[in-house]
Amino acid sequence: MAVIIELSLPSENFPLGTMLTAGTELHIEFERIVPVGGDVVPIFWAWDGDLDAFEQRVREDPNVQQFVEIDQVENRRLYLLNWDIPPGAFLEGLTVAEGIIRNAHGYGDDDWEFELLFPSQDQLTRFHNLSRDNGIEYTLGKMQALSDAGASQLANIVTDKQREALVLAFQRGYFETPRQVTLSELADELDISQQSLSDRIRHGIEAVVEYVLFGASQ
Repeated sequence: MAVIIELSLPSENFPLGTMLTAGTELHIEFERIVPVGGDVVPIFWAWDGDLDAFEQRVREDPNVQQFVEIDQVENRRLYLLNWDIPPGAFLEGLTVAEGIIRNAHGYGDDDWEFELLFPSQDQLTRFHNLSRDNGIEYTLGKMQALSDAGASQLANIVTDKQREALVLAFQRGYFETPRQVTLSELADELDISQQSLSDRIRHGIEAVVEYVLFGASQ
């Protein structure tokens, strides 16, 4: 049965996070990351602080193989980063244990906050053991298992705001081809920003897919 955990990771145990936020007032939020083999290619949002100086600093880092700005929404920029992960690092342990980063947020020199998904309790234990063996310390927070409890369990997977966004998008034909409504029109109807609506729809879809693939089938 799949397991979701929340943990806090000191920046010194997360070299990628240190490289991105150390000594800055930047907020960094990773999009969902699914490690494949030895490759972890983060896509993340950055906001606040001097983003131009941030881009220059990242490009000059010797561990960075590729760094591309994908999009910009208001004061937030979306980046793709191809980074050479040192052996034994936090992300390598996550890859070996087949973990998925559902969400990660870092700010300045503060601890990084992660929400992780593992296919099974055994894989979570494997991740914990790898982290311990490599001296990676973290503080474990909330932990819960996805189950096949049926529709009532699925209803609890998405938040009220995510459900509202998904239902409205479905009713207005946002998922049809071609789309019958734009993201901007839906955001206006809910009186929120396009970025907020996009986040709600994306996280809601991810939660449902994770339940179907990792929860209901167990």
